[in-house]
Amino acid sequence: ARRLEAMGHVVLGVDINTARVQDIADEITSAVALDATIEDALQEVDITAFDTVVVALGHAFEASALVTSYLKEVGIRRVICTTETRRHQKILLRIGADQVIVPDVDSGLRLAETLAAPNFLERVLLDTDHSVIEFKTPPSLVAKPVGSLERYGARVLLIQRQGQLIPAPGADMELWQDDTLLAVGEREKLLEIAAKP
Repeated sequence: ARRLEAMGHVVLGVDINTARVQDIADEITSAVALDATIEDALQEVDITAFDTVVVALGHAFEASALVTSYLKEVGIRRVICTTETRRHQKILLRIGADQVIVPDVDSGLRLAETLAAPNFLERVLLDTDHSVIEFKTPPSLVAKPVGSLERYGARVLLIQRQGQLIPAPGADMELWQDDTLLAVGEREKLLEIAAKP
């Protein structure tokens, strides 16, 4: 909420805990203490004026499901939820959530991927199977052509080399030791490349 506000967005914070509301009230556009599971209360704060709503109700899965269902019913374009299990994630997606984040699992997977692939720097998830990832050229690929990554179904979009950006490099361009690559493809295959010695 603080980061979105700092980026110039109008942010409404809603929490049943008055102390939390008071803690953030001076840092975002508006903060209100109310029970989000009560539809009338959400109508009073004009929740339909917002394009995106984040439902982060912690351990209260049933409450998350009720609020998500209501938000989609009243036409909120994008509803993002947090939950604790993959099972709950599937259920929330079925009832209309546009995106469901499982923070502990997602951060654990990210840490595991980073440990397993030391050349891995950053990723952007495109769907359940595909990503755009940024990684350093693994030592075993130095002096190989960019096209050698195509056998993994990876397409190199950009190379950052010695402070210079090389967009859409040709398949015959040689990879250098300190190159940073931005590639798109199947996440598992990209991680396989980034994990190479």
